[in-house]
Amino acid sequence: MATSTNYPAAACATEMNFDLDFHSINIVDLDLRDDTLYLIAEETVKQEFSKIENRCAILRNMKGRVLVIVKGGKMAVFEEMSDSEIAANAPRTQFIIQHYKETTPKGLAVAISVKTEKKIYTLSCKDKKLHFKEGAASDKIDYREQDILFYQERILGHDKMQFKSFLYPEYYLACKQEKKGIFKLILKKGCQDEEGSTKFIVHYECGKTDSLE
Repeated sequence: MATSTNYPAAACATEMNFDLDFHSINIVDLDLRDDTLYLIAEETVKQEFSKIENRCAILRNMKGRVLVIVKGGKMAVFEEMSDSEIAANAPRTQFIIQHYKETTPKGLAVAISVKTEKKIYTLSCKDKKLHFKEGAASDKIDYREQDILFYQERILGHDKMQFKSFLYPEYYLACKQEKKGIFKLILKKGCQDEEGSTKFIVHYECGKTDSLE
């Protein structure tokens, strides 16, 4: 199965055919269940992830706005910032992208956390609702915690990235402009639009320790 390296420009970043939502599976009579679907569902449950490394990163949208944690760590927005302002607002502008190795590799699986002055928060898309929940991502993740996992995918011909939900493969992290000029980090269905809302600039080595201790 293809990884996230070569993709047509007009298509979504991924070629992975991983459309199974574990939470949407209905338990039915074994005699009536499709054997192929059952085997795929069973594989999803067995899939486990082991942490490889942490990397510190600054995340920007296509317009160059910087992602920053606000409201006590519960929400993230994009703001225009100079390099000095990014440093002045650390650690809320500095995210920890944690890379994981899958039991059956299907791409670059990551979790996104932030270590604020007081607490650690990790991005979750549980029930298709994007939020930062308190606590660091585990070193090992099974099906009970896969709401924090995303596939980080490079876009062909660009130095941009997309982040696709592991649990909900049709949904991507995106930037959405709301009232009063606020640009929020959201979970969006689909990966294409004229504004490039699902495309991100990832700048590593932001000068912060990658430890979440």
